[in-house]
Amino acid sequence: MTLKRRRIGMFDSGLGGLTVLRQLRAMLPDAEVIYAADTARVPYGDRSLRQVAGFARGIIDHLTQFDPSLIAIACGTSCSAFDALGYPASAVPIVPVVDCGARAAARVTRNGKIGVIATVATARSGVFERKIREALPLAFVTSVGAPELVPLVESGAWETPEADEAVATYCGPFARANCDTVVLGCTHFPLLRASFRRALDPGIELVDPALACARKVAELLEGGALGDGSLTFLVSGETGPFVSHAALLGVTATHVRRMDFSDQVKHAEHR
Repeated sequence: MTLKRRRIGMFDSGLGGLTVLRQLRAMLPDAEVIYAADTARVPYGDRSLRQVAGFARGIIDHLTQFDPSLIAIACGTSCSAFDALGYPASAVPIVPVVDCGARAAARVTRNGKIGVIATVATARSGVFERKIREALPLAFVTSVGAPELVPLVESGAWETPEADEAVATYCGPFARANCDTVVLGCTHFPLLRASFRRALDPGIELVDPALACARKVAELLEGGALGDGSLTFLVSGETGPFVSHAALLGVTATHVRRMDFSDQVKHAEHR
């Protein structure tokens, strides 16, 4: 399927989705992007899936007001919630980052032993295991929930000894399971890539679902009418820290609006 206009809605609980955005901007520099960051309620990973699904439905309702060609869910925990409870009905195509990452891992593994590091909610949900086995039925999947990593990233501490220590602690099960592939199952985690590379055997393939998601979006928008390259951020928490941390990632956030998604959430939870 090819869509006709390059206007992308996307969302995450915070900074993590910027890893998808960076890839998208490299592939589709003309695309119009509306990025929603629910920083007032980050992290999602220690919340119930039902609560996360309510938040995510509300944000999708808000993004549809911008008439996007598609919506990319750049949040693994939101994908987990929808996989468990059902995706909302939408006239706009939805691209879930988890599905993209799972298919990428199934393609690159050599021995069928795949590790997944994600938020606690995503790991508990089993969504990556299900999606990986849809593509590779005999895969052996080892999932690890990593509650410390999203707060590290959101605080800007992704290039620190503290980050190295936390990542190394979580990576132990992958070596014991002889995984040859590890999926960074939260879009915050590519910002810790250097720590993962130091913690894992050099022969292990790191799969970045953010890259896989961006490639899928670019494929869907291929041949579509050019956009104006605009970039709008909707941030539910304080905008200053978000702008500062985005700049550290090479993303200049100039058009930033403070946005309360609670009205959309209340509406979504009662549908």
